[in-house]
Amino acid sequence: MKRIVWLIKNIEEIISSIALAGMVLTTVYNVIMRYIFKNSQAWATELSILFLIWATFIGAAVCWKKNMHYGMDFVADHFSEKLRFQLHRGITLMCTLLFAFLFVVGLQFTLTATKTTAFFRLSYKFLDISAVLGFASMTIYSVIYFIQSIVHPDQFSRRYAVAYEDTENTQDTENS
Repeated sequence: MKRIVWLIKNIEEIISSIALAGMVLTTVYNVIMRYIFKNSQAWATELSILFLIWATFIGAAVCWKKNMHYGMDFVADHFSEKLRFQLHRGITLMCTLLFAFLFVVGLQFTLTATKTTAFFRLSYKFLDISAVLGFASMTIYSVIYFIQSIVHPDQFSRRYAVAYEDTENTQDTENS
């Protein structure tokens, strides 16, 4: 049971890691084939692009989940802690709505896809579903974080405080 829970908690990381590793390996293989053996592989280019798409959208969800996206806090840094908390709550709510909208639009787009890839003849639905899954994950985590901001505001504040601590630690080491 613990393994299943771990798998569910880390599914985005697993998928994006596999996609990133697949993209790197396929690209390296194709570079070696192209420059050493003078025989570029069309399938390798297409597969690298497929891996890139999956790594991008699912990786974005990983970064959202772990609060790893870059933010421009130079304005918020001048706010009081209470106002900064309200700003983060508002941004979380706006992101929830945006991600939910992108999930719905992505799902509609995926369901109507008719095009296929050139080499593998895969439906574009396979590519598009990565965006749907990524936005679904970001929507779910946004809802969780927004509810957390109401039910457990100290945990919500800590989520952003960690990012500030990392920034302060980086600045301290750069100034040394």
